[in-house]
Amino acid sequence: MCTGPGMLAATYLYRRQIRAERTAGGRRFRSRRSDFPILRTLSYLVARLEGDAPVRVVVAEVAEEFERAEELLWAELEWLSEHRFLYLDGRADGVARIWVNPVVAVCGADPRAAAARHRFPYFTVHELGMQACEPVRSVEYSSDLWEQVYADNHEAFTRETFPDQDCRTCFRPELRQV
Repeated sequence: MCTGPGMLAATYLYRRQIRAERTAGGRRFRSRRSDFPILRTLSYLVARLEGDAPVRVVVAEVAEEFERAEELLWAELEWLSEHRFLYLDGRADGVARIWVNPVVAVCGADPRAAAARHRFPYFTVHELGMQACEPVRSVEYSSDLWEQVYADNHEAFTRETFPDQDCRTCFRPELRQV
């Protein structure tokens, strides 16, 4: 399993969004129980990745495990899908079929196919993190960009195990205009 900057980018983007909404008009920021546990949810999905296949999630079971209302979990999955960290490919009888953007994580698979399938963007995180004016940068899908990601990191994508479990270096190609 190789996690990339998309995991952190999702967390930063969500935190930036709720902070902006809640501090508008000079109000003081306060977290709420209804805030999405983005990192926990993505980690749950990433742990269930198997090659280049979607993750099937029984939402009621996961909501119970997370001690959250099902509606909040659906809302979180929809937020992640809207921001293109994942793709919700079906929602029937409480089961979601989810494709994870390979910039979030890859499990021994070629990220180019998954990126192309859903035209996933590539996310990078500013080195200053949340202190940066724009902590997350999104680059729209380009086959050239994903080819570069693969070329720069092909050894990591073809191994069964990775020496660096965090593996952020797996996803640090020099971004160029494409």
